[in-house]
Amino acid sequence: MKFTVARLKIQLLFAIILIIFSVNLSGCWSRVEIERMAFISMVGVDSAGPQELLVSFQFVNPGGLAQGGGGGGGGEGGGGEKPFFVLSVKARSIPLALAKVSQESPHRVRFKQLNAIILGEDLGKEGVAHVIDFFVRHWEMRRSIWVVMAHGSAQEILLKGAPVQEKVPGVAVKVQMETPQAFNPTFYPVVLGDFLTDISEEGRDAIVAAARVKPMQENKAGQSETGSTENNQLVFEGSGVFRGDKLVGYLGPSETRGARWIKGKIDGGIYTVPTPSEGLWASLVTTSGSSHIEPVITEDNISFRIEITDEGYV
Repeated sequence: MKFTVARLKIQLLFAIILIIFSVNLSGCWSRVEIERMAFISMVGVDSAGPQELLVSFQFVNPGGLAQGGGGGGGGEGGGGEKPFFVLSVKARSIPLALAKVSQESPHRVRFKQLNAIILGEDLGKEGVAHVIDFFVRHWEMRRSIWVVMAHGSAQEILLKGAPVQEKVPGVAVKVQMETPQAFNPTFYPVVLGDFLTDISEEGRDAIVAAARVKPMQENKAGQSETGSTENNQLVFEGSGVFRGDKLVGYLGPSETRGARWIKGKIDGGIYTVPTPSEGLWASLVTTSGSSHIEPVITEDNISFRIEITDEGYV
């Protein structure tokens, strides 16, 4: 009897040790401390010649954020660190570019905080399917990442597109895309999943918000009017239009608003029109809208009748 009790005690002791050991190991074998990670906020992809890409990675700098570094173009607010920095490399593909960047960084590169993908104009004209393919297949990517078409260079947007209110440009793009355009819906927000569907399915053409870097109309408080290289801001202006995976042109702000109107993607807006009776101008503030598209097929032609219903006030 004594032998049995002692044996049970030993077995119980071993069971407790095994449970403690398992708890300590579970979920920890592949962990990486956050201090050892390098988070990418935005990626820009440009064409760098035949079968070569220029890939720009915008990294968040936690030290700069903690010190309250200024956001303008990654500028140093009061001598603090920059809240972000950009690494650009040339490679035949994005995985090779990522490998090069990983060699330069002592931290593990992660895409969990990726907010936006910026496509350069030259790359768009050549075709973007091979680039989008990487982002769709990578295990850390979300289909809700925003896709933006650049007027010109994607690298310039990452380097010079200073956010006005956010410290990190990638976060600023995310906020801008997610904010309802209640007053001026003149660009076309699209996420990665919808963009992939539009360029893949026959009979559909993708429309993507377009952006460019412009001089700031007003300087931030404390900025001098001359001698500063940070007086630039990221401006969303119109949209890029694709046929298949190739960029075929841009829509202006008013044309983009019309496209959103037709597709029922109007969250609101202000439209100023002349009043025929008095010759004055009136502003119509819309609060919601919907559209109905009906094909009209005749013997030798196909056209469409579009009915748009808006609600608002004058």
